[in-house]
Amino acid sequence: MFEKILCAVDGSDHSMRAVEKASALAMKFDGEVIFLTVAKAVKMNEGLRRFMEVEHVSGQDAQYVLDSFSQEVLTEAKEIAKKIGVKRIRTEVKVGPPARTIVEVADKEKVNAVVMGSRGHGDLESLLLGSVSHKVASLSKATCITVR
Repeated sequence: MFEKILCAVDGSDHSMRAVEKASALAMKFDGEVIFLTVAKAVKMNEGLRRFMEVEHVSGQDAQYVLDSFSQEVLTEAKEIAKKIGVKRIRTEVKVGPPARTIVEVADKEKVNAVVMGSRGHGDLESLLLGSVSHKVASLSKATCITVR
């Protein structure tokens, strides 16, 4: 029933609870978990440029910091899943619009379920246009489980 589960994580409390739920499902059904984080490419604007000047950070370093954070989130998710006993775990980092990217990966991987937190580290766009979890549930062909 849940042989392949995609769990979208962003490091928020809700997404880390989703990691636990996805891992428990994988254990129950002897399934595989794919942990996915969707990063946004660093776009330089005047505010970010000034901050980086004050902090002595180059543009290349800013993307590196974002990529490092993504890897830390995925490492934490993987460790939680291992402690729960999941044997088959993969991780992926993608860059793009979060909801559409999650749905694209779910379709490509032919997952049985998408598990994600109800609230993440969203931005103003999410407040105005609806949450990522809501968009994924609306667009995905797979069963969607939203964790609080």
